[in-house]
Amino acid sequence: MRPFQEALEIVLGQVRPLQKVESVPLTAAYGRVLAMDIAAREDIPVADNSAMDGYAVRTADLPDEASCRERPLRVVEVLAADHLASSALKSGEAMKIMTGAPIPPGADAVVMVEHTRLEGERVWIGKPPREGNHIRVAGGDMRKGEIALVKGTRLTPATVGMMAALGYADVPVLRAPQVGILATGDEIVEPTAPLTPGRVRNSNSYSLAGLVSQAGAVPHLMGIAPDSEESLKTSLQAGLAEHDVLITSGGVSMGDFDYVKRLVDEVGLKVHFRTINMKPGKPVVFGTRGEKLFFGLPGNPVSSMVVFLQLVRPALMKAMQQPDLGFRTLQAPIAEPFSKTDGKRHFLRGVLHPGPEGTLQVRLTGDQGSGLLHSMGRANCFVVIAEDTQRIEAGDAVTVQLFEGEPLPA
Repeated sequence: MRPFQEALEIVLGQVRPLQKVESVPLTAAYGRVLAMDIAAREDIPVADNSAMDGYAVRTADLPDEASCRERPLRVVEVLAADHLASSALKSGEAMKIMTGAPIPPGADAVVMVEHTRLEGERVWIGKPPREGNHIRVAGGDMRKGEIALVKGTRLTPATVGMMAALGYADVPVLRAPQVGILATGDEIVEPTAPLTPGRVRNSNSYSLAGLVSQAGAVPHLMGIAPDSEESLKTSLQAGLAEHDVLITSGGVSMGDFDYVKRLVDEVGLKVHFRTINMKPGKPVVFGTRGEKLFFGLPGNPVSSMVVFLQLVRPALMKAMQQPDLGFRTLQAPIAEPFSKTDGKRHFLRGVLHPGPEGTLQVRLTGDQGSGLLHSMGRANCFVVIAEDTQRIEAGDAVTVQLFEGEPLPA
């Protein structure tokens, strides 16, 4: 039985980063990894523009409080966001301006509309403006030729927006890992099938598909393979041929019908380990065939998700050349005691939440049985209990792995 850390190192040692590049539209770019540096094609913004709705003015006209009280400005034009001024701003004049509109020649400040009073065609300014007030200068965001996004950046909604602002309709990205997902077992039925004694709905394929997508890879559901050696062998061969990574759920324990564990050698996989000293998730088969990766995950829903997050996700992230392979990890006091005597590394489902006086605290989501999917659904983190730890008391600091996308509780 492999120690957990050793198993993780074996997995990562077998991963070869993907090198192929493809172009995808912006709408498909979220979560993908840039294949090259992206430079700004022009200044962003291309011209000085207003950061506020208000009035474009000349600061020389309003040098002090007295001038603001005594000298209203004549409003000579209204500038919408896409409207250029018809002439330069002259002394004693103002132009009403909307957010994003180009600053007219001669103006050197914008006064927020809230700090003005309009009377007919004249506007009173509440206090002397300062040069540059509320003006977004040309190139203030990015200069032409400046590297805006570096190769290897995993695209977020904000960086996809940056690509659009830079004028890119298509994005050069690394080819995403293609991941086959195969459920196994005669007892597994699809979600719409009625439950009869001995039947279990196929939750694993859909949980794993979501986790694969969240990691930035592409899931391919391969359905359910029955407990038939011939049928399962055919599915395994097809999965390895068609995908970069093949994941199965079920069939890796010690039962008479756990065929996955027995067939991996027959389909040409080099098996690196078959069990890990962790809970949940002890029975795990990891194998390789060339650069193809195979993960035989346990059938219990929570075990399947835990092993994916602890082993498969880091492998996918390394394949996509991402430096961050794990979770956001921190220390927090636990709300209740916990004991174990099995010498395994435990990954407990927990909820990180605000504690007293601005601190963070973690509590468990209840029964930690590996078949209880609801306890995983309520969790936002794992509580990691080391192999040599037998008991923790309420208030002890524990290692917390915050799930991807979960904010720190405020």
